[in-house]
Amino acid sequence: MTPFNLSLCRTLVLALGLALASTLSIGQERWQSDQYITDSFLKIALQREYRETANPKLIRWEQPIKLYFQSEAGDASFQKELLSVHAQHLSYITGLPIDFTDDVKQANIYTIFTQYDRIEDRVRQYIGDPNRIRAALDEAICLGNFSINKRGEILRGAIIIPVDYARQKARFLDCIIEEITQLMGLPNDSNDVFPSVFNDVSVDTYLSPLDYLLLKTLYSPRLQTNMDVPQVLARMPAVLSDLHAQGEIENATQNSLRYSLKRYLGE
Repeated sequence: MTPFNLSLCRTLVLALGLALASTLSIGQERWQSDQYITDSFLKIALQREYRETANPKLIRWEQPIKLYFQSEAGDASFQKELLSVHAQHLSYITGLPIDFTDDVKQANIYTIFTQYDRIEDRVRQYIGDPNRIRAALDEAICLGNFSINKRGEILRGAIIIPVDYARQKARFLDCIIEEITQLMGLPNDSNDVFPSVFNDVSVDTYLSPLDYLLLKTLYSPRLQTNMDVPQVLARMPAVLSDLHAQGEIENATQNSLRYSLKRYLGE
């Protein structure tokens, strides 16, 4: 009879367990883990670019978006076409109605395509004193700004894209996609979040599958405007459970392409 080798048995069991764990994780990317989605959401939704917030709150739209489009540089029809496709993609993801209006008084997001030497004038017209956002003016290629009420509801916003400068920096399409996406309630950038248009060192131009999940999370009925970090964390397991049940996390790569600019442009 062959003697029983306990050490060998333990080694085989450990190897089998590692192989099984490896098999179960096949096909899942790091960004698809619950913890990574949670951490990314806190960094992008609950932190702020250019200013620190002692007690950050969740912000989002609670009313339909009415886009006002104005172009004074470049191909206006093409600009509006790109903006329209991306806006409808965001509407599909979040469930929030987004439409254009020609009435500037009815609009709550102003999208202005201009020239670099006019950018401060457009900031004064649609945002306010340029000195209040001097850091963004000095560093950013394009600008997005929004205002909220005491309940954390986004009331209005403005996007200003200097067409000549954005094209010079090869960031024209990036500006359209990132700025309006941030105005949905994801205002921060972080190089810790990847793949994402909110990562300044990444090569992503179009919304990534992770960005798709961040938007889905932001507009989950489980969350409410004005929630602080502990309140969001308490609800995240239920949010993620919903996303798993709907197949959103597992199928985010395919789902994020539906109605997207990337698919529209054939890339």
